[in-house]
Amino acid sequence: MKKLRIVLITILVLPVIMSCGMNTEYERTDCSMLSGKDALRCVDYRQRKANAEISHEAAELLKAYRQCIQKHEGDVAKAKESCAMYRDGLERIELSSMSCSCM
Repeated sequence: MKKLRIVLITILVLPVIMSCGMNTEYERTDCSMLSGKDALRCVDYRQRKANAEISHEAAELLKAYRQCIQKHEGDVAKAKESCAMYRDGLERIELSSMSCSCM
């Protein structure tokens, strides 16, 4: 019974342990040097990582934009002037993500 439990745990846990290092490998490896499924996984990993970074940046910009708007809540002209850089940054991120989504 104990041996069966060890075998089952090994079968279930081993693939997870083996795949843990793959993401860090893709960060250090040039995807063009890989072939087949490894190259596709590498490119997919890099795209997902870039998308996550863009999403994080957009979230931070949106948070700062909301804080700026709240800070200048009573004065619309001042809010437009002071918060324009956040709005512009969010528009650039939105445009760049729209242009990449068709690939």
